Amino acid sequence: MDAVRAYFRKQGISRFSESQIEPYEDFLYSKLPLILRSTPPIVVWHEQDEATKKYKYEFRLSMDNVTYMKPRIQEATGRLKQMLPHEARIRNFTYAAQMFVDIKLVVRSYSGPSLSEFKEEQKLFEGISLGKIPVMLGSSLCVLKDYPLSLADLGECTHDPFGYFIIHGGERIILSQEKVADNRIMVFTNKKTTTKYTHSVEMKSLHESFTLPPKKLEIRISAKFNGLGYPLHVCIPRFREDVPLMVFFRSMGVLKDRDVYRLLDLPSADDHLAASFKECADIEVFTQSEAIAYLTHHLQYPPMTEDKAPHVMGLLRTEFLPHCELAGEHPLDPAILQARKAKTLASMVRKLLAIAKGLMAQDDRDAYPNKRVVTTGALLTHLFRQLFQKVCKDIRSKFVHEINNDNWKKAGRPLDCLTLSNLYKILKVSSIEGKLKQALATGNFTVQGLGTSNSTSLSNATKSGVSQVLNRMSYNATLSHIRRIQTPVEKSGKLLAPRKLNGSSWGFVCPVETPEGHSVGIVKTMSLMSTLTGHVPSFVILNVLRDIPQFTWLENLWTTGEVAVLVNGAILGYTQHPDVVHAALKAAKYSARIHPQVSIAWNILDKRIIVETDAGRLVRPLFRVVNGALLPRPRGEEAQDWMNWVRCCIEYVDSSESEVIRIAMFPSEVTAQHTHCEIHPQMILGHMASIIPLSNHNQSPRNAYQSAMAKQAMSLYASNYHRRIDKNGYILCSPMRPIVENEIMSILNMQEMPCGANAILAIACYGGYNQEDSVILNRGSLNRGFMRGLYYTVYKDEEHRNVASGREERFSKPRQESTRGYKNTSYSALQDNGIPQKHSIVQENDVVIGKVVNLKSDPHGFLYRDLSSTHKNAEPARIDGVWQDKNSDGYPFVKVRVVSERVPQIGDKFATRSGQKGTCGMILDECDMPFTASGLRPDIIMNPHAIPSRMTIAQLLETMYSRIGVRLGALGNGTPYEHLGLDDLRTHMRNLGLHSYGNEMMYNGMTGEMMPVEIFIGTTHYQRLKHMVIDKMHGRGRGPIVSLTRQPCEGRSRDGGLRVGEMERDCFISHGAAVFTKERLMDVSDPFTTGVCTKCGSLSTVNEKDKIYECRSCGVKTGLEDRTIPYAVKLWLQELEAMHISPRMVSEI
Repeated sequence: MDAVRAYFRKQGISRFSESQIEPYEDFLYSKLPLILRSTPPIVVWHEQDEATKKYKYEFRLSMDNVTYMKPRIQEATGRLKQMLPHEARIRNFTYAAQMFVDIKLVVRSYSGPSLSEFKEEQKLFEGISLGKIPVMLGSSLCVLKDYPLSLADLGECTHDPFGYFIIHGGERIILSQEKVADNRIMVFTNKKTTTKYTHSVEMKSLHESFTLPPKKLEIRISAKFNGLGYPLHVCIPRFREDVPLMVFFRSMGVLKDRDVYRLLDLPSADDHLAASFKECADIEVFTQSEAIAYLTHHLQYPPMTEDKAPHVMGLLRTEFLPHCELAGEHPLDPAILQARKAKTLASMVRKLLAIAKGLMAQDDRDAYPNKRVVTTGALLTHLFRQLFQKVCKDIRSKFVHEINNDNWKKAGRPLDCLTLSNLYKILKVSSIEGKLKQALATGNFTVQGLGTSNSTSLSNATKSGVSQVLNRMSYNATLSHIRRIQTPVEKSGKLLAPRKLNGSSWGFVCPVETPEGHSVGIVKTMSLMSTLTGHVPSFVILNVLRDIPQFTWLENLWTTGEVAVLVNGAILGYTQHPDVVHAALKAAKYSARIHPQVSIAWNILDKRIIVETDAGRLVRPLFRVVNGALLPRPRGEEAQDWMNWVRCCIEYVDSSESEVIRIAMFPSEVTAQHTHCEIHPQMILGHMASIIPLSNHNQSPRNAYQSAMAKQAMSLYASNYHRRIDKNGYILCSPMRPIVENEIMSILNMQEMPCGANAILAIACYGGYNQEDSVILNRGSLNRGFMRGLYYTVYKDEEHRNVASGREERFSKPRQESTRGYKNTSYSALQDNGIPQKHSIVQENDVVIGKVVNLKSDPHGFLYRDLSSTHKNAEPARIDGVWQDKNSDGYPFVKVRVVSERVPQIGDKFATRSGQKGTCGMILDECDMPFTASGLRPDIIMNPHAIPSRMTIAQLLETMYSRIGVRLGALGNGTPYEHLGLDDLRTHMRNLGLHSYGNEMMYNGMTGEMMPVEIFIGTTHYQRLKHMVIDKMHGRGRGPIVSLTRQPCEGRSRDGGLRVGEMERDCFISHGAAVFTKERLMDVSDPFTTGVCTKCGSLSTVNEKDKIYECRSCGVKTGLEDRTIPYAVKLWLQELEAMHISPRMVSEI
């Protein structure tokens, strides 16, 4: 574990947020400036000459040189100061940095008889604000970075991992999203019998410059037989229908049929190709010019010019496999580029035919080599690109308006059309700032008005639910949320494959931690040491390949070799000595000539060396093995620095590389056949699963349950909890460090943020009150503070003023004689200004914030209306803190935090770290609890029936291990896969004079008699979960109803009713309780009295007050009766009438 300690030593828990902060930094300093530079200038032509049809003026606007200013607050007094995250949370600010750009205006004034001469002038506007951009905490723009004061002095948690945003005072996290990898050949079988094709191969080709969206190329095998076989068709963007494959080959210069066979390198003749040749001959396309001409007739948006061939050639260059030209080799010889594209097309066809014949298995789109993770930076890049395009469109329309004003012509200088005074008039910066905030606040990353454009980073990922409120339930929940990955699949969908645990995810994604229910397998968590790669420019690889003499560059169609070398999906060349080329590339990786996170995979079966440098790959570190032995590791001081480990003996591998190497699980298992070794088997787990002691002795579902329950455990969720204003906060008053803890817990300093307490646990049936997963608690332990907690909640309100209507709210203690709607409750906690007195006690429905609004006129003479906020919980609470200030809109606000004490009671939920959850079934007096010969009484009694079926052996071992630790005064190491055996524990127990299995003879606390059996008893770490009976108690006699149906509303928070559903109704009917059924479904729900016509049976009008009696269906005014029916039935009858169905109610048969 020395390597793991070195990995976390320097950055500590911040290692977990690297996958959030580093992509955000890349967005700020690489992608965002690239968007500004790659966006074409805004060009406006002005004043057309009628004779020459040319324009006299050309205006060009461009933006560059983006800079940022750290978050600041401008007070109402005009004073500027730095914005601290703590203050942003309190005052509901958005933690955002100002963004500045240089705007360059270039004006060309054309003159001369044919307007062919021009004079060019330039003007540069420096430091123009482009709005604010939300700042991620922990990034270089964060005020906390390099701040002279400590985190505690600044109001922050000293163990906060950061990596999230603050939007309108709330903490938001952007979840990483999975997507299909770009530039990979993937073949799928179409199982539907009604479609036009049987198999297809596709590739999403993305150029390395990231300035264009990916271009999808798809080749399909037709399901229609043409006499010789089933032909192949190509689907490419900008063409309105599929194109025959051979037309494409001929458009690329491969004219002869035997050249196609030679290019495809097939072992024998193929019916599919014969059918494709026949199809091409039938349409009489034999030359390159004929192929181009054929393509011109199938354009989706043909140009208005007569000669469309240049346009088709341009499309083949930009829309057809653009990734074949790498960013570092522009401009590339057209012959080489054409050869690369033809070779790639041939390899796609070759793989498609092999899978169609059953020689290969089809690709798994859920395998991790075929996946990439879209990070925070990529998501923001996608969103900002769309927003900037929209801003440029708005700027152009307003710039045209400014130029057409002709005010600049009075001075005679075209440059005067744009000055600082009118620059901000045409620059609508609020759209970027507002949309970025809205996207982070709502999770919707779609931009209205631009359609749904496929982009670089989100080619097939979801655009809604991307950001979420950061989970602050517990410290573990926060860490898990930051490491979460989401698959963009409909959660209610029935697709099974994306939910299954894929073997290629070993070591990259935690195999244990995933939610239960509809999100299972969709939401995943990164493992402890896995991280996400950034983009590495491919020219670094090209420089290394140039120095390898055994590598042959691809120069034409007929360059070939034993093994192909691919960089980011582009075939660069071949080699007859793949071992030499592979070793040279690996040596460059080990010597840091190329980035250590670059993937170099030699697939011997496919005869390919694949080098990948793209972003979004999950990588993890492994020990390198050479000649059957681990490489020597750093010693002494050098072992403290992780980079020394990377230089000496560590290699980062991704899932593609993992498939072509051999990894040993333990150093003792390394042989000459192995290439790598795991740092520690525990590193395959995520953070939540890795803190389960001895988890390798548990059944898998139990570990999954514990991974979910540990997030709900009452704990110290943040070290600054007393300064935070969270809607809900659960604090355990006396948390304890577990006696048996995993080594990773000490490495991550988890002992400083504990989430449970050590309890004396007896596993026994004692009185029957611990049946069905309930537990018996010791009242004496509870009185001493065992599992006692605090519950914090916040009430907030603000003053609103509307000058137009004269409505003015203000904080004040309402007076009964002058206030309408004065509440029948206590206002004793309030001061005269409506603010509660700190440390005062409030009961249920007591007022915690006093507020009134003025009334213009009231018939009873009231001056104000009461708008006070009341305490909602059914328990007394103490006013713990009051905050007053002004928010970002300038309105005064008040936030009041109240705290209540939560003593465990019957119905509260508890759980061990092995997933054994249960509620409190009984609290017994200490004198009634069983005891041992030494007088030891348990804190908790658990039912023994919980053990056999669930097989949580780890809990039994933990209890035995804890007893040894208590006797020796030492902590136990519960790290999984450490080969801790039961026999070793039994030997230790015997040496300490204990029963070898941890059993004790116990005495009944009620009778004093010795129990006839031995009881397993010992210390176990228990967690108290947030599910408490006081938060779930609910009943109602009367309350609010829904206006539409006149039935009670739903939900505890709205004081709703308890639903009697279909199954409850069936039970009533089966018991013959007809009157009770009527009472539940009508009398106490929605009774409605209406008139019914006895003649025709339809609803009629019966109004006793106005003496109106009439049946509008048959027109009679007598024979009308009052009947009571559910109001929902009345609605249903009227809806049927709207459908021209006339129901009748017959009272007598």
